[in-house]
Amino acid sequence: MRVRGHRPAVDAERSNPPWGDVVLETARLTMPPLTRVHLPDVVALYEDPEVTRFLKDLDEAGHLQRLRESEEMWATRGYGRVALVERATGRFVGRGGLNYWPHFDEVEVAWALRRDAWGSGLATEAGRAWLDWGLEHLDVGYVTAYIAPENTPSRSVAERLGMSVLRTDVQHDREVLVYAGARDGRR
Repeated sequence: MRVRGHRPAVDAERSNPPWGDVVLETARLTMPPLTRVHLPDVVALYEDPEVTRFLKDLDEAGHLQRLRESEEMWATRGYGRVALVERATGRFVGRGGLNYWPHFDEVEVAWALRRDAWGSGLATEAGRAWLDWGLEHLDVGYVTAYIAPENTPSRSVAERLGMSVLRTDVQHDREVLVYAGARDGRR
């Protein structure tokens, strides 16, 4: 994994957005901050009912709000949601990264990929990069992943990342298994 930048400094006087300083790259992915410029890609991703089967259903205005929240998280926390972009082609294949949930006071690593990218290992590749980055750079004991119990592929990704079930909870009015991964492998 290659990291361009470390942790953005938030500076209201800068002409460049603060999230421009951190972009993780893996062998196959570049993962820049998810911003409003990605709206068409995100809307297209969520148009596939198989992709959204376990995700919160949003209309275009809801996606735009989420993208604004992502930009705000990058500006205030120095991390957030990212676009998953194939390095070889420049093609948007999904979204991922880290998200802070204040109602849980936890940081989540997440992934959602276009159906034609499923089974390629890209979710694990992106998840590993952001889980490792979060544990190394954030003051947290563990990083979570909120996964619907019936979402076997995402559960498998979390387990490949060394995460295990911490508890059950409710997220977006749905029961979820809360997986956790920690520096020392313990929760």
